[in-house]
Amino acid sequence: MRFLYLLIVQFLAFQLVAQNQLKNTDFRTLTVNDGLSQNIVESIYQGSNGFLWLGTQDGLDRFDGQNFVSYNYKIDDSTSLSNNYIKDIVEDTEGNLWIGTYGGGLNKFDKKSHFKSFIHDNSSNSISDNVIYSIFQLSDSIYWIGTKNGLNRFNILQEEFTNRNTLSKKFPSLNNEVVYCISKARSKEEIWVGTREGLHKVNVNTFQVEKFLKGDSGLLDDDIRDLHYDSHGTLWVATKFGGLFYKSANAQQFLSIDLNFTEENSIYARKIYPNKEGGIWLGTFGAGLFYIDHNFKIRYHFQEEKFNLKTLPSNNIVEIFQDESANYWLGTHGGGIASFDLNQKKFDLYQPDENDPFSISDDAVNYIFEDSKGDIYVANDAGIDLVTEKEGQLRFQQIISSYSGLPDDRGWLVFEDSDSILWFGLWNFGLSKYNRNTGELYSYRNVEEDTASITTNFIESIAEAPDGKLWMGLLGDGGLVVFDKEAEVFKKYLHDSNIPNSLSNNRVHKLLVDSKSRIWLATDFGLDLYQPKTDDFRHFRYNRNDTNSINYNVIRTIKEDRNHNIWIGTGGGGFAKMIESGKEIIFKSYTKENGLVNNNITGITEDLNGNLWITTYKGISFFNPHTEEFKNYDVSDGLQGEEFVRRSIATLQDGRIFAGGFNGLNVFNPDEIKGSTFEPEINIVGIDIVSDRGKKSIIDFSIDSLLLDHQDYLLSLEIATTDLSAADKIQYAYYLDGFDTDWIYNKNRRHFSFTNLPAGEYTLKIMGTNADGKWSSKIKEVYIKVDPPFWSTVWFRVLFVAAILVLILVYIQLRIKFLKSQKKKLQSKVEERTLELEDANQSLLKNQSIVIHQKEEITEQNKEIEHKNAIIQKQNDDLKLSNLQLEEMVDERTKELRDANNDLKIAKHEFDTFFYRAAHDLKGPVSTILGLCYLAMKESDEQASKFYFSKVNETAERMNNILFNLQKINKLKQQPVQIQSHSIRDIIIEASKENIPDNEDWQQFIDIELDAEDHEILSDSIHLKVIFSNLVNNSIKFTSRGEKPKVEIRFTKSSKNSSYQIIFEDFGLGINPKVRDKIFNMFFVATEHKRGFGLGLYSVKLAVGKLGGEIHLEKDKPASFRIDLPIPHYQKVLTS
Repeated sequence: MRFLYLLIVQFLAFQLVAQNQLKNTDFRTLTVNDGLSQNIVESIYQGSNGFLWLGTQDGLDRFDGQNFVSYNYKIDDSTSLSNNYIKDIVEDTEGNLWIGTYGGGLNKFDKKSHFKSFIHDNSSNSISDNVIYSIFQLSDSIYWIGTKNGLNRFNILQEEFTNRNTLSKKFPSLNNEVVYCISKARSKEEIWVGTREGLHKVNVNTFQVEKFLKGDSGLLDDDIRDLHYDSHGTLWVATKFGGLFYKSANAQQFLSIDLNFTEENSIYARKIYPNKEGGIWLGTFGAGLFYIDHNFKIRYHFQEEKFNLKTLPSNNIVEIFQDESANYWLGTHGGGIASFDLNQKKFDLYQPDENDPFSISDDAVNYIFEDSKGDIYVANDAGIDLVTEKEGQLRFQQIISSYSGLPDDRGWLVFEDSDSILWFGLWNFGLSKYNRNTGELYSYRNVEEDTASITTNFIESIAEAPDGKLWMGLLGDGGLVVFDKEAEVFKKYLHDSNIPNSLSNNRVHKLLVDSKSRIWLATDFGLDLYQPKTDDFRHFRYNRNDTNSINYNVIRTIKEDRNHNIWIGTGGGGFAKMIESGKEIIFKSYTKENGLVNNNITGITEDLNGNLWITTYKGISFFNPHTEEFKNYDVSDGLQGEEFVRRSIATLQDGRIFAGGFNGLNVFNPDEIKGSTFEPEINIVGIDIVSDRGKKSIIDFSIDSLLLDHQDYLLSLEIATTDLSAADKIQYAYYLDGFDTDWIYNKNRRHFSFTNLPAGEYTLKIMGTNADGKWSSKIKEVYIKVDPPFWSTVWFRVLFVAAILVLILVYIQLRIKFLKSQKKKLQSKVEERTLELEDANQSLLKNQSIVIHQKEEITEQNKEIEHKNAIIQKQNDDLKLSNLQLEEMVDERTKELRDANNDLKIAKHEFDTFFYRAAHDLKGPVSTILGLCYLAMKESDEQASKFYFSKVNETAERMNNILFNLQKINKLKQQPVQIQSHSIRDIIIEASKENIPDNEDWQQFIDIELDAEDHEILSDSIHLKVIFSNLVNNSIKFTSRGEKPKVEIRFTKSSKNSSYQIIFEDFGLGINPKVRDKIFNMFFVATEHKRGFGLGLYSVKLAVGKLGGEIHLEKDKPASFRIDLPIPHYQKVLTS
């Protein structure tokens, strides 16, 4: 009986340890939703390049820690995978993958992403079957392959198979030819082979076979599904119906591992994987994952828990693999892949458990407090728990719950004063004194009609001043309350907008009495310091103009460390260190830019080593105040969640830290939170080169050099590390030696690129961190050469310089030759000239007498010249006198011309006046004639009379129009020119509408084309309207009968902004070239077929002239006028 009791105790102890291990081990699951090809993964392998290769039933997947790349069978591609159902994967020494498929034979996958398949056919040296279960690497060149139809020995160098088809008599004969697994044996000349009907030991040289069948061997099942021979000489055997067996080095029979196996409830042992400590991992089909240590004891057992995403995704474990960074990867049947790390961070998590009476009362942990006796209190949404410890496990006992009269169960605050009295802050229940012996509460609550009571019932923080009074920060706009315990009196401090030094805000989150007995308050509108002399507060707030101010006004927490530094945590601006120099106080801030995980701080505590642990809305940050180094932790490290409750963190006397969030309580020892020492390597996942020729992609995981040319203007790279545990935490940096001056830190971005690299040679260096932020010393280097264009190459420059030198030499030689020729010619000419000079000299000597005679003649001539000069001087004086008389005559003639001009102006004015009055006076009689004609035609009955009266009427109307136009011309002459800015388009439209019937749309007749960017014209609008009105009217008159007039007007500015150019072109009858010089004369009519007055174009010429311009009828277009108008000088200046 005692023995049975001990067994039960031992079993329960094992279950407790295993259960604790389960709580502290989280599984990360990846499925088709994350990019996996299919959720059944039967093979996992990490290649030499660090990628994880996953064999599914729907293709081969490459996983780099963040992204999946799939390789599948393609009908029209002979270099693709031969079958999508992958059973096993190994790698040779050259980095090629060998892939066994279910139905597609053997595949070789090279570094260029090409597959070569080996399929069973009728030849004797092909693989024996296309269904492959296992591949075992006996040596660098020899592989043993287990198929559905026996064993195969494969030489990968010669790519030759040996099997029963090639050596039918000598090759091993197995009890069953379905070979599921192969393992090494003690001797290098032997292998273990597991089949559907028994275990076999095979000599690889003699092909002798020793069989181990159930019964005599100790095995309870012959269906062998996996084998492993470990370093201690133990052979492990997984069977389908008998469970797990092992045989030690010197043992004669196999022994079974008790996996709760019965005849009715057998366990399908599916996969064995060794552990470095000497034990093995066992994956089962239906019972989850086991770990059996080197003493053949079950140490851990992991199973799927419904609705818990941190447990196994499936109890069907068909593959196990451990990567370089010690993470385990599990392939499941239907649940995708799962990874876990037994050495993960030691953040223990405590959550409510219905089956555990000692579990924490609620997920939401609001406050943690350790009293002077070492008792730990955890306030949560279900009350307050007292924490004890037994056998390394925390036990929670609820001491405050649905207490009689409590309006809410939530425990919010625990505090112990200097008299060892415990005070509780319960949600909406004010301040409560707790009796440890009876468990009773005595409460001080807000009473509406009692102004002396506490301000509100929501206590956020308590601190004790040196005089023993309790200072309390309240929520619900309760402000600050000071409680005198002896007198039981509350003194209140509230914000008053009329008093500058009153409390900053009525929401006080945290109180601190520092080592200098100063009282600090964290409020929703800054940090306050109580000033006892004046009984008010000094404020510290954010000032955008002061970089030394606190960087956010919502203050959540305050903490003083062992060195008396005060740290302030804000609700959006990170945290800050207070720096005091005399009376001056400044703040040094730390935010996400410095490495903090999140700027919303919920709590700060100090560990026993002087480091800070900071809870936020995005996890926990570790901060070393001396090195200012950060380390960040999140859910993947075992935290209860990303967001932590404000104020809910505390360091206990033994050094452990408690941190509470909305999903439970984390407990950890900072000394045990050690980062990974794994140094990952860098892989280049993909390279894109873009040029004018197009885009080129390179997939070569072992690439160490790149050759570019001058047309390649973009080089883009994607990288990854061999740390596959948490890719989003890995940081990257790169440095292009020869181009960059320093490392460029790319955070967690895996892509970077270079544009327009100059020709030259470079070395690209890339490094990364592991998942814990430690930089790896394994730097990836890629040699990059950018070839220059041929005209920039050394050989081209040498040739170019050589060609120049040759040309110079040729030129020098030609020049020398030319100079020599010239020298000869010059010498010849010098000789000739010398002879000439000698002859001339002789001639000069002969003519000397002649020269003397000529000198005498010159002297006589000089005397004659002096006489003539005297005569010229007299004539000059006479000329000056004549000039004076001429000037007087010119002045007199000028005065006569001026008077004549004035007389002419007066005559012109009198003529214009006469002209206007005559036209005006004549209009009266003409109008009378028109009226009489109208009456005569109305009253006369004789047709002949009506006809003659109508002719008289037409003549009178014509005379009337002539007189009207003469008046307009006279008025135009008198009209002064007023220069202003106008829209040329508006002037054209307005002038055109005057000549087009009201029922007609002017746009049907006139096209306006404005080429100038500025459509404004600086001119006189009245004169412009006269120009356009008469030209449009002229076009309408001279249009063929039955046709509508059509006009195009184009307006441009000259390139130098010196003039406007207007082209007016109609498509009517045009003007006879013979009369083009007369068309601008008054009363000139260009054609006899139209009854015009000959005043329209005269008016246009007159208006253009007054504007200082010119108008011409273009030679090649008989109905196109060109008008050039000058731009006023100040407009030119403005434009320039």
